[in-house]
Amino acid sequence: MAAKRPLEFGAKATKARSAREWADLARQAEDLGFVSFQIDDHFGSQLAPMPAAMAAAAATSTIKVGPLVAGNDFRNPVVTAKEAATIDLLSDGRFVLGIGAGWLKGDYDVAGIHQDGASTRIERLGEAIDVFRGVWSAETFSFAGEHYNVAETTGYPKPVSDIPILVGGGGRQILSLAAQKADIVGVNPKIVGRSINPRSMATAAADVVDEKISWIKEAAGERYEALKLQLQVFVTVVTDDPMPVAEKLAPAFGLPPEVVLAAPYFQIGPLAKIEEDILELRDRWDISYIAFQGDATTAVAPLVSKLAGQ
Repeated sequence: MAAKRPLEFGAKATKARSAREWADLARQAEDLGFVSFQIDDHFGSQLAPMPAAMAAAAATSTIKVGPLVAGNDFRNPVVTAKEAATIDLLSDGRFVLGIGAGWLKGDYDVAGIHQDGASTRIERLGEAIDVFRGVWSAETFSFAGEHYNVAETTGYPKPVSDIPILVGGGGRQILSLAAQKADIVGVNPKIVGRSINPRSMATAAADVVDEKISWIKEAAGERYEALKLQLQVFVTVVTDDPMPVAEKLAPAFGLPPEVVLAAPYFQIGPLAKIEEDILELRDRWDISYIAFQGDATTAVAPLVSKLAGQ
């Protein structure tokens, strides 16, 4: 990119035991300077992302809300477009639509939905994005595709902002789609075997991220200058002795401890080292939007205060 993009930080959360607890989590993220408060989408103990996003928006005034990311296969795109526009309207333009092709086989099993191959799911996601944008922008809209057919609709309510679409992934096909159609590209490990496993996490290594960025640049072409690149940090541990932490984590991810410490998806070390890593994300890969899991929100708050907007 020609100029460095200002750093932004997102906070993630998945569940709460009450409305008050959820509202407090959203307000805490806003007060600490995070730009977004986003929610996973699976059929475990997580809250449903759309109503949870609206509840977070109602409890706050400036922070952006939305799923990170919603599974496209579990939602009709016209319904998704209407829900997104509604939350955007009711939040005064603070909705971000994180949307993915769906990956976790267990979710499909729970929902009783057949999980097509990755190429089909990604093609379907591409059509869904076209439907979202059409429903949001046109006075009347219809669509005829390979996977979706939409009769003429007025698509009300209309959003009050240009809702940003975030698409993340780790393989070439999904990252190319994101580069061509999304506003924000999430740079993730590639899901191998439809689950998080050592083969998937092997694609979290720093040299593999280099390749992912090259795919995004190639697919985006002139769009690359306008894209925002995002990365989720899966594990954050603030410590002056990182190696024992990496050694403990390594078996679960099937990675050598040295790879864990070097991979951008793991931020383990003193705050000063994590700060260096964040700046490296932008300098090496143009990644300016970093999302932290909920358990790291307060731990990295000093860095958010220091670096946000720089």
